[in-house]
Amino acid sequence: MEIFKGQGVKSDEKHLIEVLDEVFFSEEDTRFMTLLPKLYKEKYNPAEHNLLIKEDGVIKAAVGCYPINVNAAGRELRIMGIGNVAVAKDCRRKGYMIELMNMALKKMIEEGYDYSLLGGQRQRYEHFGYGPAGSAINFTINKDNISRLRNGSTDTPFTAKLLEEDDAQTIAKIKALYDAMPFRAQRREEDMFNILNCWKCKPYVVSKDGEFKGYFVMNDATGYLAEVKVLNVEETLEFLLCIMETADNESVSFTVPVYDTAFCDFMAKRCCGMALCHVEQLNILNYARFIEAFLAIKAQRVNLCSGTLNVLVHGYAGDEKIAITVDGKEVTVTATDAQPDVELDHLEAVAFFAGNYSMRRLSLPAFAQNWFPVDFFMFGQDNV
Repeated sequence: MEIFKGQGVKSDEKHLIEVLDEVFFSEEDTRFMTLLPKLYKEKYNPAEHNLLIKEDGVIKAAVGCYPINVNAAGRELRIMGIGNVAVAKDCRRKGYMIELMNMALKKMIEEGYDYSLLGGQRQRYEHFGYGPAGSAINFTINKDNISRLRNGSTDTPFTAKLLEEDDAQTIAKIKALYDAMPFRAQRREEDMFNILNCWKCKPYVVSKDGEFKGYFVMNDATGYLAEVKVLNVEETLEFLLCIMETADNESVSFTVPVYDTAFCDFMAKRCCGMALCHVEQLNILNYARFIEAFLAIKAQRVNLCSGTLNVLVHGYAGDEKIAITVDGKEVTVTATDAQPDVELDHLEAVAFFAGNYSMRRLSLPAFAQNWFPVDFFMFGQDNV
């Protein structure tokens, strides 16, 4: 038997997608081409972003490695999204998934990626250095709440319509609203429609008398809201009532990054429920760059205590001895030979720096108690 292990090429594309659809989906109306058009359309060359194992020329396993450039507090970072981790049914328990995941991580480390994200079962992927991370607030509000806030009224002058692919003017407005956040993936305008239409979601444009008021991205079947972006936070109640009318629901729930402070403050004073939640499974490959970027975002939101914390991390990509320094709103992370104040193994460090709970943080010096978790977030439509 001839075995191939390596990166896919353009000619593998049709075969790859057929294999992935067979492994993941039983329903005829669910296929990768419609689930993730931002990745699997021909122009995005999906096969070239997959590591493959073939037996006699037949694809038996695949791991997708999809690069994403992001901007965090003005710092450019390179991340790798892992997706479509698949092994054909007749090749299970051959170790193909483990082999390809290890190949993917080796590739990321060699090519200098800063961190990696994936979705999946926690215990399955902890073996490869991924842990639950990120800070977001999930808000719930219903018509009864809003009625009591608005003297019994649940009428709204806002209307919603599906975004059209050729509506370049509105797409530009959506991109501008998204890009105003302190963290953003680099969504090209020509890719925006495909990005917003991922994960069985559709983008809706909200307006009043023809004036753009924001947008939301929703799964029509479940009412799940992947993104909610309001142009003017003071018009949020009218905006949310518009979503309820569109979804034919009495309530809405959605997740917002903690650094969207104006929106979080508005909702926290009016919602009927809120909960802090994680965002995605995270593997940090360059702690210095990750911490500096996302702690800088937090420094814009929170008054951090000044000081220097020396940390030794036994990371997935190797040891890092770093000095984290906060001076007012300025954050720097540099290599150091100083004696560490804290020593962490890799999964401990992911939770310590980016998880919502870490016992190790309780022993930090007082000046560093409010530094962590950093303000890490990723919108669902940007995930792989």
